[in-house]
Amino acid sequence: MPNSTRQSLLQEAIRDRNSEAWFQLNGIYEPLIAGWIVRAGIEESDVRDVIQEVMQTLAQKLGNFNHNGQVGAFRKWLKLITINRCRRYWDAKKREVSTRQPDNETPNKFLDDLEDSSSDMSQLWNKEHDSYVLQQMLQLVRKEFDKRDYDVFLRNTIDGESAKKVSDEFGINISQVYKIKFRILNRLKEAAAGLLDGRLKSIQDEPR
Repeated sequence: MPNSTRQSLLQEAIRDRNSEAWFQLNGIYEPLIAGWIVRAGIEESDVRDVIQEVMQTLAQKLGNFNHNGQVGAFRKWLKLITINRCRRYWDAKKREVSTRQPDNETPNKFLDDLEDSSSDMSQLWNKEHDSYVLQQMLQLVRKEFDKRDYDVFLRNTIDGESAKKVSDEFGINISQVYKIKFRILNRLKEAAAGLLDGRLKSIQDEPR
């Protein structure tokens, strides 16, 4: 059974950067960050270095992160770290002695748009972050539950099938569907606290 006293993945990673939680957090976020670094126009040969700079900065500063209670506080903080590492990359490119200076107009515009919390690009960051991290957190908690219960949860809560349809599909009553939903959703909320605040609330509030 899930441990109801367990801290969230973020809390555990903040408490101990040598913990399994930190390595799980790192594993979740590296691919997401990599995709945005590529979009920022970083040269292919330098992408891995910039990813490592972002993750190293995250590791160094994570202990000082203080969630302010606002929805998306962590993803916004991580976005700014990513933007700053990309800006530093382009600033270094400017300083290189070369016969061909890089054209920074496009990368800088991209990063400006990403930094603007009201821009479409920033909204895309939020959407992709929440969708991707939700899938990763689902994979982390699924091993804690019976396969049938987890499948019931996916059909009702993630796929959006009605409790009536799911109850018929799995041969259980509707009250069991709701019990399973809230048991797994509560565990997911516990594990993902600080990472997916708004996304999980929207899932909980949606009628099924």
